[in-house]
Amino acid sequence: MKLIDISRPIHAGMPNWPGDTPADFQFVAAKTQGSSVNVGKLTTSVHNGTHADAPFHYDDAGARIDQVPPESYVGPALVVDVRGHGTITVDLLSLHDFSKTPRVLFKTDSWTNPALFPENWPLLAPDVPAWLAARGVKLCGFDVPSVDAPTSKDLPIHHALGRSGIVILENLDLQAVAPGTYELIALPLRIVGGDGSPVRAVLRQID
Repeated sequence: MKLIDISRPIHAGMPNWPGDTPADFQFVAAKTQGSSVNVGKLTTSVHNGTHADAPFHYDDAGARIDQVPPESYVGPALVVDVRGHGTITVDLLSLHDFSKTPRVLFKTDSWTNPALFPENWPLLAPDVPAWLAARGVKLCGFDVPSVDAPTSKDLPIHHALGRSGIVILENLDLQAVAPGTYELIALPLRIVGGDGSPVRAVLRQID
């Protein structure tokens, strides 16, 4: 079974959303210093690296991450090539059949330098979430830090996806992934009351 890792690594110094908690990992016990084991401590925002947004992230009435069914994040997924498009429109997506892939991952390749936080990225057109939901889509994944613009305060696309019953994955790394159908496995941690969670996202090639 071949797995394709589509997760961005979490490490100290990684770019994070401006003003959010930076990632840091250090050892609080080490065998080289006389401890019987090595023990690490991770400090991070739950939105650093590849992560799932819980509906509660943008809606106080929304489900927390431990309340989102885990099966939302596992199953058939279609990687759609939208490179070169500033807006992802219904016309663009109408070229694809989503009937057997209720999870859609958008390959924009607009964040290719992992050391720098991007200044802007492609966005869904306002009518896309409802259009996808009408075709059975339950999850959308993006290879950028947010489904909304970096300066957005009201997060219209987050809310449109939420109203459509679509859960969100962000910060995927799809540069090495060819468009097509895969099995997605991207389980969040069971953080009680959490607004999101890091995930180890992988794709399994379907024969």
